[in-house]
Amino acid sequence: MTSKLYYERPYDKTFEAQILSQTDVEGKNHVVLDQTLFYPSGGGQPCDLGTLNGVVVEDVFEEKGVIVHVLAQKLAGDTAHGELDWKRRYALMQQHLGQHMLSAVFVRDYDLATVGMRLRPDALYIDLDGYINEESLANAEMEANRAIYAQMPVEFIFPSLEEIRLHSRRDIPETDEAIRIVKVGNLDYVPCCGLHCQNTAEVGMIKVLKLDTHKHGSRIHFVCGLAALKHFAMVNTQVQSIAHHLTCAEGEVADRVLKLHEEVQSLKEDKNALQNRIAALEAAELLRSAPRIGDVALVTRTLPNATQVELKQLFAHLTENPGVVVVLGGHNDTGAFLMMGCNKTQKGVDVREAFRTALTKISGKGGGGPCYAQGFGSHTENLEEALKEASETIHAQLKD
Repeated sequence: MTSKLYYERPYDKTFEAQILSQTDVEGKNHVVLDQTLFYPSGGGQPCDLGTLNGVVVEDVFEEKGVIVHVLAQKLAGDTAHGELDWKRRYALMQQHLGQHMLSAVFVRDYDLATVGMRLRPDALYIDLDGYINEESLANAEMEANRAIYAQMPVEFIFPSLEEIRLHSRRDIPETDEAIRIVKVGNLDYVPCCGLHCQNTAEVGMIKVLKLDTHKHGSRIHFVCGLAALKHFAMVNTQVQSIAHHLTCAEGEVADRVLKLHEEVQSLKEDKNALQNRIAALEAAELLRSAPRIGDVALVTRTLPNATQVELKQLFAHLTENPGVVVVLGGHNDTGAFLMMGCNKTQKGVDVREAFRTALTKISGKGGGGPCYAQGFGSHTENLEEALKEASETIHAQLKD
């Protein structure tokens, strides 16, 4: 058994220990000490990181009461000097206590239990067993932050099973082992083996970032402590920058951005309408100059710097009525596009053979049916030749 200093002295940053064993496991050195400050993964909390005798500790886990430290190399000597990555450890303690506090508010005020969580030094999320709206979430955030200002003490106790069931809002399973309870003032009373700050004031701040729907409940993303302060500073800097560029007050940024978004959407609609009108005019011109095979016009055209949307608009206008077969190509920085087909009522036309031949030329992928096929390829230099061969194939088909 390893003596768990992280429970006895959770604010210590260094320690000395005897090396009990070192074992090579798949190229990694598994080190067991007589005592350790390194917390192993458990209780939803990631393991501590740091060094032993200057060698980086890559992972820590517990196996049958023994704490195993995973290193890349063997340690010299019989003793170890351990140093925690304290900044990371303390951030995890802040996040974990903040999670307890927010989860407790959800249970107390909304009868919503936390059924899942993911804890990291810079952020975390919890999953609730039901849905919560934005207004209730904002209220819960405020209540959790009030608990920070209340400076509630955090106690770690091992009460009887009867006492736990009397005070806990959660189901407690039958067990003969002592259960470690984390008691946060009069706010929370819950079994947990993780590490936490010893007073709610140390959490500093709890800030909700996002509300998602997850399975049959809600997922709440949030940050605590210095991570919350860093997030606030980042957002504040961005808001100040946007306000400066929009020449408005910070409190007006959201309205101004919404107005700009609406203006952009309106301009996009105007642009699409103009592009569609241009496509209609270009289609009419192409039809006037297209060669005819019997009563069918064969339109072949390359559009440099075109988008797939522009190709589709032109194609739609050209194939509005029967009597037209279209072979279109376009290219830009991303590659070459192909689009071939005719009106669905057109008889005696199947563009698939011509399309497959052209697609091979541009090393492309795509597909379609007798009246419509499209694809994309990387060899733009072969596009003109591909369209020429496709046009010749369809020309021969129409003559037959």
